[in-house]
Amino acid sequence: MSESLKSERTIREYLLGRVSDEETLSGIEELLFADDEFCEQVSLTEDSLINDYVLGSLDDVDATTFHSTLSANPERLFKVQLTQSLREKALARAKQSSDRPSFFAALTAFFHQPKYVGVFAIVLLAAILTVVYFSKGRRSDELAELRSLYKQSRPTETRISEFDYAPLSQLRGEPTGGEQSRLRRIELSLIESTEKNPSAKTYHALGIVYLAQQQYSKAIPYLETARTYDDKSARLHNDLGVAHFELAKTAKEKKFEELSRSLEEFTRAVELDGNLLEALFNKSLALQELRSSQKARESWQLYLQKDPSSAWANEARKNLANIESGQTSKTYEQTLEEFLSAYRSQDETHALLIHDETKGLFRGSAIALQLSRKYLIARQRGDEITSRECLDALNYLGRYESEHHSEFFFLS
Repeated sequence: MSESLKSERTIREYLLGRVSDEETLSGIEELLFADDEFCEQVSLTEDSLINDYVLGSLDDVDATTFHSTLSANPERLFKVQLTQSLREKALARAKQSSDRPSFFAALTAFFHQPKYVGVFAIVLLAAILTVVYFSKGRRSDELAELRSLYKQSRPTETRISEFDYAPLSQLRGEPTGGEQSRLRRIELSLIESTEKNPSAKTYHALGIVYLAQQQYSKAIPYLETARTYDDKSARLHNDLGVAHFELAKTAKEKKFEELSRSLEEFTRAVELDGNLLEALFNKSLALQELRSSQKARESWQLYLQKDPSSAWANEARKNLANIESGQTSKTYEQTLEEFLSAYRSQDETHALLIHDETKGLFRGSAIALQLSRKYLIARQRGDEITSRECLDALNYLGRYESEHHSEFFFLS
C-alpha cells in the first residue's frame, strides 16, 4: 500500500487536490510526518509542478486545478510568484545583448546596482518571513481547524479555551472517516511541534487536541508539562481544570479528588484573569458539582454579570435555577455523610467546601453542630470509634478556623 502511495502519479494527484479517498489521504499524511524521503519526494514533485505551471507546460485541466489550489495554500502561492518573478528577470536578461558577461560577472554587476540589491533583500526577507510564519502560524491554524470540527456539538460540558458555543450532545457519535483523518493529521502535526519546539504553547495545543477527543488521562500530562513552562497562563490552568473535571465523571474512588483539583485550576485561572469567561463558567460548574450550593450560586451570578446575553449565559441561568430549586433537597444526614467521606479520604478541598457552605447557617445542617450531636450520641452508646472520629473532625475544623479566620468558636 505504501509503495502505491509513493508513486509519482499519486503524489501529483495529491498535490493537485484530486485525491478524495479517505484511506489514501490518511496514508499520505502519515507518511509526510513519518518518512523524510517521502517528504523530499513530495517537495520535488511540487517544485516540478510549479515550474511546469509557470512555464505553461501543464495541460488546461491540470493548470486550472493547480491554480485553484493557490488560494488555500499561501506558501505555494508565494513560491509560484517568486518563480514567476525570477523567470521574468531571466527573460529580460535574455533580451539584452548576446554578448553577456559570465555568470559571476553578472552576479557581481547585479549586486553593484542598489535598486537590485534592494529588490533582492526584499525577496529574501519575504522568503524568511514566510518560513517563520508557516512554522509558527501552523499551530494556530491547526487549532482553528480543530475548533471547526466541534461547531455543531461541543465535546465537553465544561468550556475549553477559545471554543465557540455549541450545544452539548449526549448522543454525539464517533467522528466520521473524514473527521478522524483530520484529527489524526492535527495530532501528528502537533506531536512534531512539541518535539521540534517544546514550549508551553505546543504542549498546551496538543493537550487541547486530546481534550477535544475526550482522552482526558492523555491530555493531563501534556497540560501539566505546559504548566512547567508557563504557570501564569489563565487559559492553560482552565484547560487543565477541564481535564480533571471531565475525568471525575468516569472516576469512582477519586471522583471528589479530581473535582477538587479541577476547582483549584479554575480558581487559579480566575485569579490570573478575572474576565476569562471560560474559567468563570467552569468554576461555577465545579462548585455546583461539589454540592457547594451557596458558593456556586454566587459564582453563577458573577458570571452572568460579565456575560448576560450569550448562549453560554442561557446555560448558566439553567444551572442557577437548578441550584435554587434543589437547594433543600439534600438531608442533613446526607450532608454530614458527604463531609465525613471527604474527611476520611483526606479530600480537604471538598470537606472544607461543605463546612464553609453550612457553618454560617447555625441550624441543623451545620457540620460542626451535626458532628457534636453525633459525638454525644456515640458516647451514650459506647461507640468509641464513631465518637473519636467526630472529635477528631471537630478538632480539624477548629484548627482550620483558628488558623485561617482567627475564629476559635469551633475549637474544642
